[in-house]
Amino acid sequence: MLKAVVAVVLVLTALFFITAALLPARFAVARTVMINRPVEAVYPMIVNLSNWSQWDPFTEQDPAAKSSFRGGTGTVGASWSWDGEIIGTGRLTVEEIVPNVSIRSNLEFMAPQPMTAKDIWRFEETDNGTNVTRANEGDLDYPVGRFVGLFMDDMLGPLLEKGNLDSSKAKLADMQVT
Repeated sequence: MLKAVVAVVLVLTALFFITAALLPARFAVARTVMINRPVEAVYPMIVNLSNWSQWDPFTEQDPAAKSSFRGGTGTVGASWSWDGEIIGTGRLTVEEIVPNVSIRSNLEFMAPQPMTAKDIWRFEETDNGTNVTRANEGDLDYPVGRFVGLFMDDMLGPLLEKGNLDSSKAKLADMQVT
């Protein structure tokens, strides 16, 4: 009987690792929203990290979290660090800026679970306003992270949707560009 239990445990363990090896090693989640404003009105709300408290759903989850900002507004190297009981500890550092076109940042979570990702914004001006796409992508640790990746769109997608600047707690028209 003990041999059968050991055999089942070994088979299940092997299945777990084999399945994890077959799952994607990266995740990518993106959401796009049309904002009825020109790109010149939308872009400054995102490139200036200190504006994020007006619309970002992550900060809304933990209003008592401590935030700090470093670097110049809208510059490569600018960063936002946070430390909260609910949202944990992390830092977002701007790596690349193409004004009114895209912003690419490194997103680093230190606690409760260490993880890095890329936070990417794209802006496309149209006749009706600006299509704003926010994407988050990164590597998934083996083996457990690969299983978490199966749920990444369901976990992260609603937060990206909520933080689309138009349906969050503050409407773009009411925000002050700084």
